[in-house]
Amino acid sequence: MALKHPRWNMGRKISIDSATLMNKGLEVIEAHYLFDVDYDNIKVVIHPQSIIHSMVEYKDGSIIAQLSNTDMRHPIQYALEYPNRTESLIGYLDLIKNNTLTFEEPDTETFECLKLAYEAGKVGGTMPAVCNIANEEAVDLFLNNKIKFLDIPVVIKEAMNKFEVEYSFNLEYIIDLEKKLENMLEVL
Repeated sequence: MALKHPRWNMGRKISIDSATLMNKGLEVIEAHYLFDVDYDNIKVVIHPQSIIHSMVEYKDGSIIAQLSNTDMRHPIQYALEYPNRTESLIGYLDLIKNNTLTFEEPDTETFECLKLAYEAGKVGGTMPAVCNIANEEAVDLFLNNKIKFLDIPVVIKEAMNKFEVEYSFNLEYIIDLEKKLENMLEVL
């Protein structure tokens, strides 16, 4: 069931991340670093139609959104070609045909991975890497029938609790951290 996303064909890993909302958690961490925005100012909104790909609220209260057909090729095309605009690769959004846009607040008690990603981001240092690596390993364990779907956030939380945060690190440290997490989670 978790692999059957209603709107996207994203591959097994990303489909599970979507089902746990970890994909949104990782996007929150990315937005923090890419745009230097405090975590308390980054809000996840569930948009079941998958037409709005991003929104930015300005200090005057206005919101600018990027909308397109339910296909990630358009936001990727936009990002790669910015600031230029070229012909759409996927056709144009028909707002009459797609005339309903709804929004929901995420349930972080049910979708604990989103909450864990926020926590990892706020702690900073190596904690976002621990969260991401543990998620990759947990999803792999789930896809290989070694843990249940609901165990994914349990594995991530266990890893986040076990590893001490470092605030001064380099790439080699992260690679070593990944190996340590893989070894820790292999016992499951």
